[in-house]
Amino acid sequence: MATPAGPSADAVLIVGGGLAGGLLALELRQRGVPVTLLDAGSPETATALSYGGVPGWPILPTPLARRAAGAGRRWRQLQRQHGDLGWRRCGLRQHGSARAPWARWLPFSRVDAVRLRARLPEVLAAAGVEQLQGEASALAPCAGGWRLHRASGEALQAQQLVLAAGAGCRALWPSLPPQLRCSWAGVLEAPGLDRQIITLPQPFQRPLLERRAPQLQQPEWVVDAGLAPWGEAALLGQLTWVPPDPGGGTPPPAETMEHWLRQAWAASGVRAPTALAQAGRFHRVPVAFCSDGLPLVGPIPQAPGLWVFSGFSGAFAQVPVLAPLLADWLAGSPRQRAQAPQRLRALGLGCPAQ
Repeated sequence: MATPAGPSADAVLIVGGGLAGGLLALELRQRGVPVTLLDAGSPETATALSYGGVPGWPILPTPLARRAAGAGRRWRQLQRQHGDLGWRRCGLRQHGSARAPWARWLPFSRVDAVRLRARLPEVLAAAGVEQLQGEASALAPCAGGWRLHRASGEALQAQQLVLAAGAGCRALWPSLPPQLRCSWAGVLEAPGLDRQIITLPQPFQRPLLERRAPQLQQPEWVVDAGLAPWGEAALLGQLTWVPPDPGGGTPPPAETMEHWLRQAWAASGVRAPTALAQAGRFHRVPVAFCSDGLPLVGPIPQAPGLWVFSGFSGAFAQVPVLAPLLADWLAGSPRQRAQAPQRLRALGLGCPAQ
């Protein structure tokens, strides 16, 4: 067996280097905590292929939605601290039976996932985060906290470990609460857009399908026809395929999913006649979600030192406002550590026991 290495005794080990793991690592470093971050390094992730939308108003009448409405302000703060992370104001165009004529005047912004992905490793390094690349293969408790085995055969050990690997979390810790599930998303890459506008459907079907996931007897899919800038290109999507298996199961062939997406998008009525015809490469990625709409944020019951930060719905609005609370719980002052769980519970969040 490989000798455990990596984080110092007081370091926090984060598994997952996407949006959740990256922003949490920055918050922990601000609190003076050593951080080691293990990232699988795949270019095809939910973070990398996201529209990155950040609504500036509560999209639901809930405490979490009201807090997430302040995400644009938090992104501005992050960019003042760390430089350009891809956050920009942008326009919103709605289509569909429930579209609002006044939507174009709503405060809306976006994070360019291509820019964020390019900048995040540099920003993490400047903050003093130790970054490792590789697949995590197994996780087990040990005398010093937690031992994480890598596919390369090496092992890492830390007293505190955070699962922020999105759809990969359950494979490492199968006892995670059952509401954390995995779906598959499909998008098409299209030529770049002239204007910084995101086109979204109203109503949005994906959240409704996710809520029904525990009752599904067979896989179901929906297409929410949208169009968003993505670096120098654009993303056209999104198809969501949800199986009864919480772990995501085996998705249909990519060619089948692409056909479904193109067919449904063509019938959607989106006023972008050339986008579909010019769309080329199809991307497919696993996506973590929680069937009750509330992400898992906090310590995992009956697993001292093991934490989870996953299952977001609207991650680019939720993660930046929740990462500081989790960092306070993990590494804040005694007062912050005492208040953080209360503040998360007030938002309806935590990691409930099964």
